[in-house]
Amino acid sequence: MTIAKREVTSLFFSPIAYIVMFLFLLYMGLVFAGLVFVPGQLTELRRLVDFSRFGLFFIVPLMTMSLFSDEYRSGRIEMLRTSPITEFDLLLGKFIGAMFFFLILLGLTLIHLTLLMIFGHPDYGQTFSCYLGLALMGMMFVSVGLFYSSCTQNQIVAALGSLLTLGFFTFSGGLSELIPGSTKIFEWIHSAMIYLSVGTHLEDFSKGVLDTSHLSYFLGFSAIFLFMTYLVLESRKWR
Repeated sequence: MTIAKREVTSLFFSPIAYIVMFLFLLYMGLVFAGLVFVPGQLTELRRLVDFSRFGLFFIVPLMTMSLFSDEYRSGRIEMLRTSPITEFDLLLGKFIGAMFFFLILLGLTLIHLTLLMIFGHPDYGQTFSCYLGLALMGMMFVSVGLFYSSCTQNQIVAALGSLLTLGFFTFSGGLSELIPGSTKIFEWIHSAMIYLSVGTHLEDFSKGVLDTSHLSYFLGFSAIFLFMTYLVLESRKWR
């Protein structure tokens, strides 16, 4: 928790946090004003949640690129390794700190929910499902960013690696339409790309549907990338 607190504090003492907040609120505000807060529309956050991934796949890498890269560049990683903490403690502290900041970003969108409550009657069950889906997606995106940040001391390289990976998860559903379905192997690739798409699993959350298969998707990929980050930290310790 000490590491997590330090990460959140350092984020707010850097311009990156405020740039991320500005970009996130600008994007979500434009989506809300253009697609959700429209006369005659249903008072629901469904479209806001559906389109959120297109902004977050770009914003989260900016948020996570320095989590480990900055420690390597400044040499603080050696001090952390000689302190009485394990690699798992370090990883968990960084992850909790990044997730806390992400939840702050989500909290800022409550202004949109407040406007819907003033001018309409949103379904609170669906609203809870929407925010749960956003939190789970954020967990997966943050774990990807942590992994790439642990692989290099160059923040730009870490951000680009995260951006490309999250871009694939974000757009793989649309890219799957480019795969011809003439043979079984292409059909398998098409199905795999649809399954890997974040939108496929976020869609039900935005509708108010809780499905364990979608929970396992987000939690599973989060666990995979966090485990790979742990392996990278362990391997770098012995170099």
